[in-house]
Amino acid sequence: MYSYEWNKDTGGYNLTPKIEGLAKEVRPVFFEELEFLGLDKNFGWQFPKLKEPLCWAEGRRYFYRGELVAETQGGNLFDLPALKNVTPNLSLLPVDIKTMIAKNENLMNGMIQRTLKEIYGTFKAYKNKVDLFYVAFSGGKDSMVMLDLVHRALPHDSFEVIFGDTTMELSDTYKTVEETKKIFSDLKWHKARAPFDALDSWQFMGPPASKIRWCCPVHKSGPSLVKVKEIIADHHRCSVADIKNFRVMAFIGVRKEESAQRATYDDISVSRKHPAQINFYPIFKWTTAEIFLYLFAEHLPFNQVYRNGSQRVGCVFCPMSSEWYDCIMSKNYFDEVSPYIDVVKRTINKGFETEEQWQNYFKGLGWKKRLGGIFLRNGENRIEIVKDGDLQSFIITNANYSWRKWLPVLGDFVEVGDNKFSLHYEGESIIFNVDIQADKEIISLRVPELDKRMIKFLSQLKNVLNKAAYCRNCRDCMIECPYGALTIVADDVQIKNCQHCYRCLDKQRGCLAANSLAFGGAVNAMKIKGINRYQNFGLRSEWISILFENPKNFWENDRMGPNMILSFENWGQEIGLLANKRKFVANLNKFISLGAENLKLWGMFWINVAYNSALINFFVKHIEFGLPLDTSALIDLLGDSLRPQTKKNAILSLKNTLRASPIGDELGQGICKVKGNAVVSIMRTAWQNPEPLVILYSLYQFAEHSENLYSFTLTDLLDDSDEREALSPKILFGLDEEILRPLLQGLANDYPDYIRVDFNKGIQENIFLNKDKTSGDVVQLF
Repeated sequence: MYSYEWNKDTGGYNLTPKIEGLAKEVRPVFFEELEFLGLDKNFGWQFPKLKEPLCWAEGRRYFYRGELVAETQGGNLFDLPALKNVTPNLSLLPVDIKTMIAKNENLMNGMIQRTLKEIYGTFKAYKNKVDLFYVAFSGGKDSMVMLDLVHRALPHDSFEVIFGDTTMELSDTYKTVEETKKIFSDLKWHKARAPFDALDSWQFMGPPASKIRWCCPVHKSGPSLVKVKEIIADHHRCSVADIKNFRVMAFIGVRKEESAQRATYDDISVSRKHPAQINFYPIFKWTTAEIFLYLFAEHLPFNQVYRNGSQRVGCVFCPMSSEWYDCIMSKNYFDEVSPYIDVVKRTINKGFETEEQWQNYFKGLGWKKRLGGIFLRNGENRIEIVKDGDLQSFIITNANYSWRKWLPVLGDFVEVGDNKFSLHYEGESIIFNVDIQADKEIISLRVPELDKRMIKFLSQLKNVLNKAAYCRNCRDCMIECPYGALTIVADDVQIKNCQHCYRCLDKQRGCLAANSLAFGGAVNAMKIKGINRYQNFGLRSEWISILFENPKNFWENDRMGPNMILSFENWGQEIGLLANKRKFVANLNKFISLGAENLKLWGMFWINVAYNSALINFFVKHIEFGLPLDTSALIDLLGDSLRPQTKKNAILSLKNTLRASPIGDELGQGICKVKGNAVVSIMRTAWQNPEPLVILYSLYQFAEHSENLYSFTLTDLLDDSDEREALSPKILFGLDEEILRPLLQGLANDYPDYIRVDFNKGIQENIFLNKDKTSGDVVQLF
């Protein structure tokens, strides 16, 4: 809420009344961290080993009495950080905490009173609207301050405290929790845990990764909601199964200063993942400067991990952690970290033979970048889809459950013949056959017309089958069910009185375990035939300029070598400029009139090549937005069926395309990190200023690749399932529904002959294209 300025007299800081100013996250630094960095042994620093902090840090920069005295750089799981700009032979005195608190008393008291008033006011407003209030406690600084404030503001019997024990907590966190329970012994404490320990789940589900964060719903948020239902059931003296359509309010210690994403939160909001829970963030506008002042002033328990140098309290080994955090964990809690390092080594199939190779893998954050099960020893595709005309078959192997167990999510079904079944789905009957073999089950059905209903059904059916194949009883789906129709215990799944809301299917692949174990990040070799057909060259904007300057003499121009010409023969067909290897398309002059740097043109090129090029189709479908990937990671994703040199050449062409054309930077499809003259990593980002007509072109291409499906919902459009050929603006350009909705509305206003939309909030959001128009007609609007 306030900024701060250094106070040389106290060695601390003074809050300043600059509301929501440019405050940086500050933290106290103690003797443990200074010893860890070796500032005493290597730089002659002298300091007492006291309880009080000695200096402060803003990120990796250290300040003593307002002066910058040291900086750290680097550091990881195996290496200490480097020190720079160190003031040598520094003699440190402890911060005068008592005087610092007194100098900030007025501003702090005003802020505290406002927060207490907000907590009590919110409690009164929701008292008759929710079944339970609870504090989500983690043992970190923010939840500690929040717990104390709620304890001061509310009657002590009006809320519960739930500690989410992920079993990945630090030993110092468990100590802090026990110490806190003694201080707040008048409160009702509960522990929420998953039915299995984290080390076990890492083994059978594969280690979590930055884009496969199954650990949070399985070990953190999910168990807390299970515990909530148990508490409510206990209050009502009934079984947990009887608790349906409940509503709770959670006091959560989230602050806007922590991240750009959290800064967009509202103080009070319904949980996106768990609609039964309303989240209230009492300290949302507090800064770390105020948090630490409150902790010191109220003499609250202080987790040792902060004294060791960490900015946060988290799991001992986390795919979202910084390298600095990993360094702190490894050097201070190695006995607790090492079991997780070992489980990664046991589960990841990389073929490393030496410890040095493994260390380089961890240093390169390889385990955090995993995109699917291809490099897991127990990873496998248990669902295969085979199409033969209008017959689609789902081949299920090594399933943990029979398809019969999970199919009721879609509707009631009956056997109507020998291995022939009828499923009642959204008012209609869908007939399918089941062929049971020794090691597999095959579900087959005919899809005469790929209409909107069947696109949705096939996607949901695959998610249901994924659940049957991969389910490990993690209970995440049970938490999602708003009707209490789904019960998951240690060895069984029971579905009764399902309302077919499909909420349990609303996740990638329909199942957390499937998303972690399936080969989603890898590509079938048959689907990437011809991936290396560009003579190692990428598509260059320079080539388009040469062509547009003089199309008649293009094939004989002296600015492109013979291999470049051969490369362009392939790229040119795939982007839509060539009808065949040496014949230009009829409307080339239209493209020339737009100019070689026109982003509408390059947006069209990108859409075309995403459909026509095996290389770019692979890239679009398998590389997520916001995830930096180096060359080795990209090559790994291509699997083992291609020769190493083929994969290297293909990735070289990809990187050159992103670097040598507007596709990379201006369309955001591959921001290149360059070292010397080489691209060392790329990262997809969303197109920041998308051209509306390009998006309209993508919609018509979507329709034309969906067997002329010209009307669909926004939800259907954005459901980029693996088996679908059509590509949405989301997968092409990283545009989510919040961006697309107004953009599509604008297109409907400007081009009513091409598109209509019916966006009624809370109801299906429909998109209607004109069947008499084509994507080629849209190009004429450019």
